[in-house]
Amino acid sequence: MRAVERTPGLSLLLPFVLVSFAANSLITRYVVRDGLLDAGLLTAVRFVAGAAALVLLSIARHERVRVGRANLRPALWLGIYAVCISYGYRHIGAAAGTFIFYAAVLLTLAIDDRRRGTRLPARRLVGAGVALAGIAVLASVSVGTVTPLGVGLLVATGVAWGLYTAAGRAVDDPRTATTGHFALLAGVLLLPAGAGLAAGLHVTAEGMGWAVVMGAGTTAFAYVAWYACQRVLTGAQAGLVQLVIPVLTTVGAVALLGEPLSARLIVAAALVGAGMFLGRAGPALPAPEDPSATPVLGRLRR
Repeated sequence: MRAVERTPGLSLLLPFVLVSFAANSLITRYVVRDGLLDAGLLTAVRFVAGAAALVLLSIARHERVRVGRANLRPALWLGIYAVCISYGYRHIGAAAGTFIFYAAVLLTLAIDDRRRGTRLPARRLVGAGVALAGIAVLASVSVGTVTPLGVGLLVATGVAWGLYTAAGRAVDDPRTATTGHFALLAGVLLLPAGAGLAAGLHVTAEGMGWAVVMGAGTTAFAYVAWYACQRVLTGAQAGLVQLVIPVLTTVGAVALLGEPLSARLIVAAALVGAGMFLGRAGPALPAPEDPSATPVLGRLRR
């Protein structure tokens, strides 16, 4: 099969996804750090806004929004991810938690590859190890913040995100599937969000604004694009490329949030870059009847 960088649409979709995910981390850090919105409420508003954006797009295209059995498990994984990541970082430092999260994601997706019979080249394993070492360099600053509860919540977060990502490899239309997942999750989150507001959780207009922008922009459409990418990435590749996100987030924090530039970031970026280079091999060739052979952008237009 063609190398990943030559896959139609992937060269545009993947950078958009990675930058959007890093932007989500930065927005969350800013909102929670400055006390603009409760972390749990931020997550609820984010996914409700994302669902609203995708549903409105479907209505504008005169399409029926379908929520069925196929949405149950992905929505469950997404819900576990959303809840655990909201509260996990209260019990572990951000850097250490990030390492645990991405290690769990990578391991989950590698196991999914094995389950599907996808070959995992030794060079890609080495690349994953080198990139993880880069994330470990970033994480070393907060080793003292590790708690068993924090580790457990971040492992659950990573496994749930890995399972949600893996589910994207089985969908024919990434936008329709993501809309159904978000609509189902939003329906569940509305109740606790309303209860939180009634209980007097701290809310500011700026915090709500950032939550809506993040949900309708860098969450909803980035998740659609991420599912589209799963049709041409192996699980190990999907886990590996995400390791650039903590580096992008830290660089963004230096540029936008005034955090100091450190030698640790430079070393981490070099290791992650080297790991990405080692793991750059193309995805496995799909069977002729596999719908994943359909070009990515063609499915997004449906």
